[in-house]
Amino acid sequence: MQASSSSHTVQTRDQVLVAHAANQIARTSLSQDDFAQALSRELHLSCPEKAIAKEVPDFAALTQQNDVTDFVKATGRWLKRVQRWLSGDQEMPSWLEESWVNALEPEFRDHCVNELASRHGLTGARQMTSDQCANKSFGALIRALGDVIDTGSEVFDDQVMCEQDLPHLPAFAKQCRQVEAKAGELGRRAEQLLASVQRNLKSVS
Repeated sequence: MQASSSSHTVQTRDQVLVAHAANQIARTSLSQDDFAQALSRELHLSCPEKAIAKEVPDFAALTQQNDVTDFVKATGRWLKRVQRWLSGDQEMPSWLEESWVNALEPEFRDHCVNELASRHGLTGARQMTSDQCANKSFGALIRALGDVIDTGSEVFDDQVMCEQDLPHLPAFAKQCRQVEAKAGELGRRAEQLLASVQRNLKSVS
């Protein structure tokens, strides 16, 4: 898949988010309605209290209620809100951004994360979807740390980083970014598990 053709002209963070969502809608069989429902689901997973406060419909709960009329009305209202964000008619609120990215399909999500990260000089990290992925990422982190240690030993053999280390610096910088990305993946996975456990504990109590 090619990156969004608008990636060279997009200037703001909102426009980056909108561009990748629009790209997904244009290039896949998923519609605006599909994206709107995925966004609702992500909001209720990541920030349920905020979602409720902002009147984001919980389609899973509406489905269980078996009320077709309420479901259709909620779908229509929510789709109009999402369409206003997609068209740029309404500014996207900051509390929406993380869930917006997560609502994208994996391939489009990765491109979006990488573009957002590159604007801050960071390396984008792929979202993990299973414990096996977390285990693989931990192994990759260990390997990346080993590379940093090996190259860093050459850089800091005289205890300073200076112009004499220029031959090693490109590889060293890349390896440090890889460590940063892998550590970010694992950190997000740990935070997701913590949040899930805390929500379950609240529901039990």
